[in-house]
Amino acid sequence: MSETAASQRCELCQVVIEDRPGLPDVVTFSNGPQGSRSKLWSRVCQYVTDPERRRLCINQDSDGRGAEQPGDAFPDAPAIDLGKS
Repeated sequence: MSETAASQRCELCQVVIEDRPGLPDVVTFSNGPQGSRSKLWSRVCQYVTDPERRRLCINQDSDGRGAEQPGDAFPDAPAIDLGKS
């Protein structure tokens, strides 16, 4: 994807966020399908705890990313039976 005036690249994680007025923004991850700002938050941005890095993160505004949607977070791993009795 070529960057336009309506896109931003995050210095920290290198995702590209395409601003689409009137529509949800589109996040292009380095691997896998495109997603939303809420998916980016659920999988990456919420774990940025260093204040300096948080300042650089372009997805810290809760109004811009909206509420977490089903499927945003990685699913929990299934339980494993280790055969302990």
